[in-house]
Amino acid sequence: MSEPINTTLLVIGGGPGGYVAAIRAAQLGVPTVLVERARLGGTCLNIGCIPSKALIHAAEEFDKARHYAKESPLGISVASPAIDIDRTVAWKDGIVARLTGGIGTLMKRHGVEVLQGEARVIDGKTVE
Repeated sequence: MSEPINTTLLVIGGGPGGYVAAIRAAQLGVPTVLVERARLGGTCLNIGCIPSKALIHAAEEFDKARHYAKESPLGISVASPAIDIDRTVAWKDGIVARLTGGIGTLMKRHGVEVLQGEARVIDGKTVE
């Protein structure tokens, strides 16, 4: 069992609702602790919306390049494009890392203590 922590506000979950609430509370001077199971940013930032949009953007750019590989009435042609999926995924991962890192920086800047783990409400004033 870990050492007890006393705080005025405990936020469970570092998704878009949780991290914004924690930052705002800290801005207002409320001592705040945030508990996050995985990574700050929640599902949307880490494995949902943002990574999907990045990969969709890469797919659209690849599709544009494919159209330029066909014959052109202007006589302009380019080689057929290829995709290096490992580099594309690394690019997407870089975007996610930059955004989640930004959230972590905001938490530190505003004095929000972030704890990695799961939280379970025991009663009105106790969380495990």
